[in-house]
Amino acid sequence: MYNHREAIECALSGDAPDIVPFTFYDGLFPKGFDPAPLQAKGLAICARRGVFNKTYPNVKIRDVKENGGIRYIYETPLGSVTSFSKAAALGYAPVEHPIKKRDDYRVVKFIVEDGQYEPVYDFYLKEVEKIGQAGKVISHSCYEPLMDIQVSWVGQEQFCYELADNLDAVMDLHEALVRNHRKMYEVIANSPADYVLYGGNVVPEMLGPDRVRDMIAPCWNAFADALHEKGKKIGCHLDANNKTILDTVRRSKLDFIEAFTPPPDCNVSVKEARDAWPEKRLWINFPSSVHLRPKAAIRAATEEILEQAGDRKGFLMGVTEDVPLEHIDRSCSVILETIRANPRKTGSK
Repeated sequence: MYNHREAIECALSGDAPDIVPFTFYDGLFPKGFDPAPLQAKGLAICARRGVFNKTYPNVKIRDVKENGGIRYIYETPLGSVTSFSKAAALGYAPVEHPIKKRDDYRVVKFIVEDGQYEPVYDFYLKEVEKIGQAGKVISHSCYEPLMDIQVSWVGQEQFCYELADNLDAVMDLHEALVRNHRKMYEVIANSPADYVLYGGNVVPEMLGPDRVRDMIAPCWNAFADALHEKGKKIGCHLDANNKTILDTVRRSKLDFIEAFTPPPDCNVSVKEARDAWPEKRLWINFPSSVHLRPKAAIRAATEEILEQAGDRKGFLMGVTEDVPLEHIDRSCSVILETIRANPRKTGSK
């Protein structure tokens, strides 16, 4: 059996296995889908697993089924906030966030500061054993503080208004999250995980590249310092338009960029990324829109990506977005066949 884990680790270390690893998030396989036929063709598994449980000793959290969704109620000594999520294709999608008015920041700050991180290292090790040579288990953590406010506590559209109307409250909550995450850094740094994902889904057009540089990158770097001291590597799930933050990423202490999505879906090519980030490992998401195209177009796109990857050192491919069930086998089969038909040239520089 081909050892996919070793091939992935080889690429993440900065070297190049003979065949570029092509991975698929195991959590994205549709219900009832059997990946075994694709695995027989060379598909590897990427399993994102946690090494901690987050608890809130002084916050009572309840969930109530409501109107086809779930309402979450957070009760604290300072008051309560609620959120509401509706059923979606891959779980539940938030439609109402906890922060709805200025006074909610006070309650949410209490929740954030109350958060504790309980190690579950045995769970992670069991998952590593379960996946075995079929792929790689990496540790996921959470969003960076600014992204957490945007995605989890306020919502993306309202976040833009909050920056204008309640900037001081946003910044105060951000600092509370920064302090809290330092506890998480320590728990993960002491865990058995060797590769760790921190944050992502950064949309520079919404945040502004300056905020990515001044507020998000420092969190990457602080976590990187804690992990590097223990010999571990850190990556970020940067799956949007990265052109305006190329230099910020280059200057950061991130070791690998994961879920990077080239054209036609996003605005930085594989070659541009390789040129801009020569010291980073690049683990791309095969552009989702191309999965829907005819086989010839999928093959051509795969060949172009492999060509742009150059010597292929520190380069991996994968699927990090959901693909319609009827296209998974057809598209991934073509990609895998193309990768195997274009192995790394021996002695390539």
